[in-house]
Amino acid sequence: MSANAHLIEQANRRSLGYWILSGMFLEVPTAARVEELRRMLDGESAESGDVAELCRQLDAARFNLNDAAVAFTRHLVIGDKKHNEPLPYEAHIREGQLPGECTGQVREMMFEAGYGEIAADASSPDHLGAELRFMALLCRDENLAWAAESSAAVGRNLRLQHRFLSDHLARWAPAYCEALAERTTNGYLRAIARVTASSINDDLAILEDICSWLPPEELTPPISTETVLPAGAAQGYQ
Repeated sequence: MSANAHLIEQANRRSLGYWILSGMFLEVPTAARVEELRRMLDGESAESGDVAELCRQLDAARFNLNDAAVAFTRHLVIGDKKHNEPLPYEAHIREGQLPGECTGQVREMMFEAGYGEIAADASSPDHLGAELRFMALLCRDENLAWAAESSAAVGRNLRLQHRFLSDHLARWAPAYCEALAERTTNGYLRAIARVTASSINDDLAILEDICSWLPPEELTPPISTETVLPAGAAQGYQ
C-alpha cells in the first residue's frame, strides 16, 4: 500500500469512527439502531478495551432496550435536575450557559469548513453529537483531498481538525464523557461514554503527530481552483 493510500484509508476510518460516535449521542437507542451499530462494529468484539466493551453492551442492549433508552433520555436529553445533571453541550459544560461564546465559535468553524447545519437533530452546533459529526465530515474532506493529491487542501484541513479538537471538542468532551460513565448505572451509556472519551484523546494525539510534519502555515499556497477540495466535498456525508 502506498503512503497516499494509507493516509486515504486512515482518514476514511477516522471519519467512520466519528460518524458512529455522533449517532450514538444523537439517536435514542432503538432495536434497529442497536443492530446497525453492532453490524458496523462487526469483528471488533474480540479486541480488548473500550470498543470490545461497547460491542458487549450492544449485545446486552438487545435484551434491555428500554433501560438503555431511558438512561439516554435521562442523561442526554432532559438532564437530571435533582442531581444537577450537565447537558452534552460545550457551552453548558464550559460556561454554564446555553447558548454561549463556545456556541458561536463552533458555528463559525463549521462555516469556515463550508458547512451550515451539521445535525438537524441537534438543537445547537456545540452539542456533543454535532461536534463529533463535524469531525466526521472534516475527516471525509481530508480523505477526498488526499485522493485529489491536493497537499494544500490537506494541510488546511488537518490544521482545522487540530484546531477544532484542541480548542473545542477535546477540551470538554473526554472529561464530560468520563464523568458520565461514572454517573450512569446503564451499561450501554457507560460504554459509549468511555469509547468516546478514549477515541477523542487518541485522535488528538494522532493529529498532533501528523500536524508536526506539515509545512509552516505561511508556506501553504492560497486557495485556488487548483487546490480546493473536489466539488461537493463539503456538502455532507454521503
